[in-house]
Amino acid sequence: MIKRKATGDLEDFARKNGLCKRAMTDVLTEMKELGFPIKYDRMRKTYYYDELGEMVKHLFAKEGQTPGEQVTAITGKDDDLCFSEITVFELCRNV
Repeated sequence: MIKRKATGDLEDFARKNGLCKRAMTDVLTEMKELGFPIKYDRMRKTYYYDELGEMVKHLFAKEGQTPGEQVTAITGKDDDLCFSEITVFELCRNV
């Protein structure tokens, strides 16, 4: 939705994802901390990426950067990140 600039405002974006506004704010904050260049357009009332790229394996990969390079830049390790209900992203654990 962010890539397509189809999120709507925070309330709409949260509703589309089945979250409350506070939880959606937490998700957006964590995504930004992970390197997603997310901005908000007040005129269009939508979130968007401020750079060319896309979400790859729960990470924002800048054009010309592989997902592995992005994970290494964030974690210092060549591991995968997974979605978690407690923290938006965490290192995957082999079960």
